[in-house]
Amino acid sequence: MFLYARCAVVAAGRAVWEGVFFDVDKFAPYTSTKYDAEWLLYVPDQAYELATGKEWDRLTRYCCESYSNRDGWPDLES
Repeated sequence: MFLYARCAVVAAGRAVWEGVFFDVDKFAPYTSTKYDAEWLLYVPDQAYELATGKEWDRLTRYCCESYSNRDGWPDLES
């Protein structure tokens, strides 16, 4: 999934992120399941719970899943 690949790039560090930012061909290796970094999505929730002792009830207005913004992907078939 594209979201997890983006997380993998971030988790790999600033140099990797900058490299991908300036050369999109360097992104391809991070689309492999070898670089699964889904865990990065849950870091804020875990930090909040550690700091407050409470679960973070964070409902967002927008979904972060790929293609969830149908207006942004008008040519995408349902």
